Amino acid sequence: MKKIFLFLCAIGWITSPMYSQIIVNQADMPSPGDSLRVSITNVVPAGYAKTAMDTAWNYAALEALSQRVDTFVNATATPTGYQLFFVLLGGANLASPKGSSPIPGIPVSQGYSFFKNSSTSFSDLGAAYTIQGLPLPAKYDIPDKLYQFPITPGLTWSSTSNFAITVPGVVSYSTHRIRTNLADGWGNLTTPFGTFQTLRVKSTLAIHDSIYIDSLAAGFPFNRNIIEYKWLAKGKGIPLLQITEEGNLVTATWRDIYRMSAQPLTVSLGPDTAVLKGTVLTLHATVTGGTPPYQIFWNTLDSGNTITVTVQDIQTYTVLVLDALQNFGTAQKIVSIRYPPGVEEHRSDNLQVYPNPTRGNIHFTLSENTGTAEIQIYSSQGKLINSKSVDATAAEVNADLTALNDGIYYVRILTETQTYTTKIQILH
Repeated sequence: MKKIFLFLCAIGWITSPMYSQIIVNQADMPSPGDSLRVSITNVVPAGYAKTAMDTAWNYAALEALSQRVDTFVNATATPTGYQLFFVLLGGANLASPKGSSPIPGIPVSQGYSFFKNSSTSFSDLGAAYTIQGLPLPAKYDIPDKLYQFPITPGLTWSSTSNFAITVPGVVSYSTHRIRTNLADGWGNLTTPFGTFQTLRVKSTLAIHDSIYIDSLAAGFPFNRNIIEYKWLAKGKGIPLLQITEEGNLVTATWRDIYRMSAQPLTVSLGPDTAVLKGTVLTLHATVTGGTPPYQIFWNTLDSGNTITVTVQDIQTYTVLVLDALQNFGTAQKIVSIRYPPGVEEHRSDNLQVYPNPTRGNIHFTLSENTGTAEIQIYSSQGKLINSKSVDATAAEVNADLTALNDGIYYVRILTETQTYTTKIQILH
C-alpha cells in the first residue's frame, strides 16, 4: 500500500501544472491592442543569475520605484512614411509607441518601435521618429532577434544588428549590437503580480554606441555590455520578469498592477554666469526624478556630480545623465568672462545687434566711431572660429555669417580703445 501511495505521489508531481515545463512560441508574444503595465526597481535581491531545470524563483519581495505602460498597435496604424521602411520592406506586423529617441536631449514626436512576430521568431526591426518635422527611420540592417520559436530548454540563437540616424546639422547616432541567447532554465516564478510557470532566457549583448554632436564638434563613444534574464510565460506578451545587469547597475522590470506614477528624469546646472578670467569654478549637476543610481558624464570628459574648472574664456559646459533604467537627461551652462573695474569691456547692452536671431547677415552698431575693427567669432564652447578686420566707419560693422551652422555663437569686436562682446543665434 505504501508503494502505491508513493507511485501516485510521483505521478501527481510529474503531471502537476505547478512544475510542468512550458514551450513558448508566437502566440505568447504581444498582440495589437495590448496595454501591459510594468513596475521597475533597482533594488534586486542577489542570486538572480542562478537557474536550473524545474526550479522555483521567488521575487515576491520586489518593491516598485516607478511604473510604465507598454502598449502595442498594428504596424499599419503607424504613420505612412514609417510603413515603407518597416512594413513593406521589413515585414513588421507590430509596433509600440515610444516618447524618446536614443539621442539624449532631442525631442521627438510620433516615435515607434517595430517588431515582426512570425512562427519562427520575434524580432526587433528598429524604430522611427519625427525630429524637427523630419521623419527618421532607424532600421536595423539585420533584425535583432529577441526570440527564436519554439523556445525550449537548451535552445540557443544569436544576431548582429546595426543602424545609424542623423539629424542634419545637429547630431548623429549609430549603434552596433551583438546578441547571444540561451534558454537556460524553467520552473515557477513568483513576483508581486503572482505565481506562474515560466521558461527563462538569458541574453548577452555587446553594444557599441556613438553620438556625434555638431555644435560641439565632438563625438562620444559608449561601449556597453549587458546581460538580460527574462522569465517568459504562456500568453503574457512580455516577460513576467526581466532583470538587466549592466556593470554595477541592476534593474528589475515585471508585469504588475497599478501602484504609482513615474517621475521624469531632470538635470540642472543652474543659470548661466560670468566670472573673472582665471576664476576656479565648481559646477554641480542637480539630478531629480528617474531611477538612481545615476551615471554622469561631462563634455570635459569628467564624470561625477561636480567638476572644477579654471575659466580662461567663454565656455559652455554640458552634462549627460543616465539613470538605472537607461533614461537620459542633459543640461548646459554658459560661463562667460567679466572684467574688473578699469578695463574697457562693453557688454551687449552697449552694442546694438540686429537681426538676432539671424540667418547669417548681421549688423552691429558700436558706441564709438572708429576706422577699422577686428571681429572674432567663437563657438558656444569658446573655440575661435574666425577672425578678420572689418570696416567700422560711422560706428557700424556688418558681417556675413551665412557659412556657419545653426547654433549659438559669441562675437567679440575689438577697436583701438574698446572691446565689445555679445551672443548671437543663427537660424537658417
